[in-house]
Amino acid sequence: MVASGDSAEVVRVLLLVQAAAGLLASVGELLLMGSPLYAVFPIVKAAVLVVLANRIVRRRRRALTVTIVVQCLGLLGVWFGVLLGLLPGLAPSITLVGLLTGVALPVAVIVLCARLVAQRPPAPPAFAANAGVWRVPGSPDSPYAGVWRSEDQGERAGVGVAR
Repeated sequence: MVASGDSAEVVRVLLLVQAAAGLLASVGELLLMGSPLYAVFPIVKAAVLVVLANRIVRRRRRALTVTIVVQCLGLLGVWFGVLLGLLPGLAPSITLVGLLTGVALPVAVIVLCARLVAQRPPAPPAFAANAGVWRVPGSPDSPYAGVWRSEDQGERAGVGVAR
């Protein structure tokens, strides 16, 4: 079983690869079509993917959900393009790279994000319930009571120290 930190890093790398592939494809589209309007959507999508990748590594659960939605929309766009290609005047261009970046990569990201969403968040430390309360490091109710005191300070404070 892969740890959640490792899965989050894998999702981050996959999203960055997908953003880079989209930007590379938009450069080719710009060169062939000549209009900068073709680059607007890929640049926005790449920016969104980079932001989501960084949020996922920072353990933002909402970013996982948004990533799943964005990837599902991308898959829907691929299948919509295939269906449009069945019309008599249009021809679908199905390539290996298109299948990898348009189908396999989003499916892998969806599976990994779904696994991360299904995992329970890690339990907070035992002293997190009183994190807003200021405590003197030497007080008996401090979570670091044994760390901050030496043996003779513990005896003076009335706290029994095991020897």
